[in-house]
Amino acid sequence: MDNSLELALSTQSLRTPPSAVSYESEIALADKAKDSAGIQHSGARLSARERTIVLLMGHGLSNKTIARQLCIAPETVKSHAKSIFYKLTVQTRAQAVYRAATLGII
Repeated sequence: MDNSLELALSTQSLRTPPSAVSYESEIALADKAKDSAGIQHSGARLSARERTIVLLMGHGLSNKTIARQLCIAPETVKSHAKSIFYKLTVQTRAQAVYRAATLGII
């Protein structure tokens, strides 16, 4: 497993995930740091919501649980997941999380 993914997962408790607001804040801070460092995402562009969803996937949450955290419908999460899979050229949730981590997206 990629060190950055291990670090991301180790810094948050998997038993009691923080609120969606804190995930979105975490992503905003990471984006700001990456922008200032000039890091490119290797062509894969995920929206802030997609980055939040792939991060929650990395915490092992189901679509239904992600939907509850973000106050959206499970079908919306499924739609975002399909978009994430397409953009990252992957077929599974685990591949999406790994690829996003290796590209520095999350």
